[in-house]
Amino acid sequence: MAAHPDHESHLVRKRVLWVVPVMLGKRIARNDRSGEERESWARTILVLFVPWRTPADLKVMGESWTAAYDRQQQHIPPQHRSIIANMNVLNECRDAR
Repeated sequence: MAAHPDHESHLVRKRVLWVVPVMLGKRIARNDRSGEERESWARTILVLFVPWRTPADLKVMGESWTAAYDRQQQHIPPQHRSIIANMNVLNECRDAR
């Protein structure tokens, strides 16, 4: 990629070791709620499971996070949808205690 302005000082490399992203702050919101909590859930799921470089890759200007999730959910692979479902069950169990 010699045409890139930073090609002499930057590189792209595939990680050798797997890493797990850790969300800091409050627990992941629930998707079965309405309003603000569902918006927060949709934003978190898109950030974790949809490839992106800029926020515009996730949602267009003026679009809600829920609408962006509804539009992009078909791009989430089945194995990732299974992980999302497990995350939702974990949240339901925590709330039931």
